[in-house]
Amino acid sequence: MSLAEAAQSCAHAGALLDQPGLLFNDMIRINARRFRDKAAVICGDDQLSWTDFHRRTNMVANALIGEGLRKGDKVALVMNSSILMFELIWGTVKAGGVIVPLNRMMSGDGLEATIDNCDARYVFADHDATEALDPLRERLSKVESVGWFVRGPATSRWRDAAAFIDHAEEDEPEVALTMADPMNIIYSSGSTGSPKGIEHSQMARHIYTFGFGPGLEMTRFSVPICSTPLYTNGTWITMLPAVYLGSTTVLLTKFSADSFLEAVQRHGCTHAFAVPTQFIVLLESGRIGSYDTSTLKVFMSGGQAIASDTKAGIARELPHVRLYECYGITEGFSTLASPEDKALPGKDKTVGMALFGGELVILDDDGNILPPGEVGDITGYGPALMTGYYQSRDASEKSIWRDARGRTFLRSGDLGFMDEDGYLYIAGRVKDMIKSGGINVYASDIEEVFMRHPAVAEVAAIGVPHVRWLETPLLLAILRDGHDINADELRDWGNAQLGKYQRVSAVEFRTEFPRATHDKILKRALRDPYWADA
Repeated sequence: MSLAEAAQSCAHAGALLDQPGLLFNDMIRINARRFRDKAAVICGDDQLSWTDFHRRTNMVANALIGEGLRKGDKVALVMNSSILMFELIWGTVKAGGVIVPLNRMMSGDGLEATIDNCDARYVFADHDATEALDPLRERLSKVESVGWFVRGPATSRWRDAAAFIDHAEEDEPEVALTMADPMNIIYSSGSTGSPKGIEHSQMARHIYTFGFGPGLEMTRFSVPICSTPLYTNGTWITMLPAVYLGSTTVLLTKFSADSFLEAVQRHGCTHAFAVPTQFIVLLESGRIGSYDTSTLKVFMSGGQAIASDTKAGIARELPHVRLYECYGITEGFSTLASPEDKALPGKDKTVGMALFGGELVILDDDGNILPPGEVGDITGYGPALMTGYYQSRDASEKSIWRDARGRTFLRSGDLGFMDEDGYLYIAGRVKDMIKSGGINVYASDIEEVFMRHPAVAEVAAIGVPHVRWLETPLLLAILRDGHDINADELRDWGNAQLGKYQRVSAVEFRTEFPRATHDKILKRALRDPYWADA
């Protein structure tokens, strides 16, 4: 039985009191009454009080409803972090719409694939994204003809988003929302090939909030800084609890050591989620001592493993900050390791235990649960899991493992093991994925692009060590007989068609690839020589 079903079963016949769950829209209203003039969100020199945040998100919701948005309709955002984006996220939620934040580093093909796949009826974009979107508009027929909005002055093809909102009513719309309703779709891929939209319900996002909020010591007095963009799932680790608790969220439009440290000093930031690459940038900048960071209490590292020397640097430069580490997948289960967990004998390498409401098992290739210490597929269960991959039932089914009770667990595709105390340790990856600077880069997306070149017979994209990004894509290629091309020329040709975060650092040629008996390329054998001395 899910938590939603359990809650519903409590409302038995004859009960005098209902037992509702307070949703995000309820908490925004309550926080506006409680905290009034306190800042809800800050970005640069701009900010909104809780009173204004409640009012503005009501206006977003009413504007969308007035434009014809129905409950469950999708609203795509092609934007970098800003107060307007923050308003659009939460106003869409209030309207009963489904928010779809898209990676600003996507190529045009990726944007077309994801906007089409999610059935978006409305698109909001930064001005500098319109050039990539304009050629796609005729093919994106599901988007309303008047549903294209830009952050900035209107043009002949784009409506002014701010003006659209400014003319709307300020009263909260009456939209009946439940924990079962969809809240967002986050895309794990989509630059080329078939995108996978990870759909989360209100329930999933509330469980995420209830796990990470207390887990990271967040309260209504916290001031988390979002150093990663709002379109990434990791950013929501602190954003969701902040909105629920009535904290103040600080947004960075672009991360640098100075922009981060200046914001911490200026606004008294207390919590920060960051990927290991960002911690490296901070440490290598030599700028930490130039700012007052005394308010910082908690760092949360995610996206990929953080190196021991980076952790040592944080402890040396910011000894007052508590470093948490997590492992998780956007599809919906996570772990969290506190400093106290890491201090236990033999636990220094752990990524923690399953987050609030979650359960983990380790499976072998045949779907059997492995005992402690044995490496297998990390598989999770709980109410924070996605509803499924949007419009991809086959992909959803392939990711599911059912236990003896019929419960649907989700296979991560990552390798790990648990000790006898239930702590998880990461051992590698099954999924063909590269983590560059904390961003998931799918090798299949890169390979599909390079396979279009007439000189290429076969390719394999792998992750290799990188000083700053920790891992970067490398393309190995076998050329067709009778064809010749320079490696740099092929690299530049392919990179021109990829998103910025997917571009390969180099191309190397091979005459053959190591293979398994069923002809599958053995990518581990390709990767291992590059990592031998890493």
